[in-house]
Amino acid sequence: MRRPVGDWLVPVAAVAVLGVAGCAQAPVAGPDVPPPTTRVATSVDSSAAIRTASPSPSASGTPAATPPTTPSVPPKDTRRGKGLNRPFVVDGVIVVSAEHRLGAGYRPKVTGPARLTPTAAKAYAALTKALRKAGGALHVVSSYRSHAQQQALYNSSLRRYGRAYTVKYVALPGTSEHQTGLAVDLRSPSGRGTTFDKTKEWRWLRSHAQDYGFVLRYPKGATKITGIGYEPWHWRYVGVSQARAIRALGANVTLEQYLGLD
Repeated sequence: MRRPVGDWLVPVAAVAVLGVAGCAQAPVAGPDVPPPTTRVATSVDSSAAIRTASPSPSASGTPAATPPTTPSVPPKDTRRGKGLNRPFVVDGVIVVSAEHRLGAGYRPKVTGPARLTPTAAKAYAALTKALRKAGGALHVVSSYRSHAQQQALYNSSLRRYGRAYTVKYVALPGTSEHQTGLAVDLRSPSGRGTTFDKTKEWRWLRSHAQDYGFVLRYPKGATKITGIGYEPWHWRYVGVSQARAIRALGANVTLEQYLGLD
């Protein structure tokens, strides 16, 4: 199966055609351009998967702590046909990629200004509250995007920029984490896209995001593993215990490596 090099990086102009505000961050070419136990693989709804993965932050905004799970023998994705309308789940973590697609029928409930699943939205709110206390600020560029919206984005890019560009920078429908309602693309007042990792907000996220259940999904130097280029803006909610376990293994450890899917 072909692996995309980028999740859905397209110029802002391509997004404007869809009428979907803040749906892309392109590579920056200018200011705004862009271990053993038995593991079980299941297909469940996103909220159940996340509840299994970890607790959400408490009402006080302090994430509850639980011991991290131990990575184990990787399962196989046996979903076919309508089974793709439920996500591939490993140890409570939803996995979406070119190898583990989602069908058009998968439509999670999203809520809040960030348009994330309820558990992820609560965690994100706690994260941003803590960041504000530290003197930082974040803005959501893109979060949930349906299968249909991804298809429209892909088609628009084909028309405007051609197949070579689109295949390189735009994820095929069903292969984007944004369809899960668990992924959020961020910027700060002083940086976005490929300049976001130069900001104090990004440095804060690298030190603290795992305490709120978020991980940098596509770290630098991991394209051969994830199939996606380095995206400093793309953060994925996996739950506190899982996020802390991933981060404890190293700053650039991927979800695939942690789950044994690499």
